[in-house]
Amino acid sequence: MELYTAGTANGQRAAIAVNECGLSCGIHVLNLAQGDQKAPDYLKLNPTGRIPTLIDPQGPGGKPLTLIQSWAILFYFAEKTGKLMPDDPLARARTFQWLSEGASDIAPTAQNIFFLGNRMPDKVPPSAIKFYEDRFVNLFRPADEQLARTPYLAGGEISVADIGIYPIYAGRKPLIEAAGLGHVLAWGERIGQRPAVHQGMQLKS
Repeated sequence: MELYTAGTANGQRAAIAVNECGLSCGIHVLNLAQGDQKAPDYLKLNPTGRIPTLIDPQGPGGKPLTLIQSWAILFYFAEKTGKLMPDDPLARARTFQWLSEGASDIAPTAQNIFFLGNRMPDKVPPSAIKFYEDRFVNLFRPADEQLARTPYLAGGEISVADIGIYPIYAGRKPLIEAAGLGHVLAWGERIGQRPAVHQGMQLKS
C-alpha cells in the first residue's frame, strides 16, 4: 500500500491509523505549500488535488483500490485489520457517534477557525472567530463528560473515534486548556503518548 499525505490533521489522521493498525505502507509526504497536491502525477491518483490518498493494490476482493478522505481511510484500515473497532455493540454505537461528530462537526469548526484567522485576518472581525472557537469548545464538552466515565470516547478501549478526533484536538489544544476541560486534556495525554500516534503526528509538509 501507498499513502500520500501531509502534516495536516487530515494527513496525520491517516498516518496514525497506518501505525496503529500495524500496516506495511509506504508514506509519501506532500509539501502543500509548494503545491505538490496539484502536480499532474498526483492529480492522476486523486483528481480533487487533496490529501490523503491511499493506494491499496490488494483492496476488497483482491482488486486495486484508490481511496480518498481521511475518515474513510481510517475506517478502511480498521475494517481491514480488525483493530480500533470494538466488538461490543454499545461501544461500536458510541464509536460511530463520535466518529460522525468528529467528521461532521468538530473538524469543520476547526477548519473555519483556521480559514478565518489565517486566510482572511484583515476582513473578519474577532467576534466571528470567537464564535467558532466557542463552538469548538462546546463540541468537546460532551466528550469531557464521557471521558469522566471512560478512558476513551467509546469506552474502555481506543477506537477509530479517538484516532480521528485527536489530531483536531492537538491543533486547538489551547482552547481546550482555557476552557478547563480536564478530562479531555487527560485523554489527549493518553492518546499522545502512544508511539504510533506520536510517529503519525510528526509529519511535516
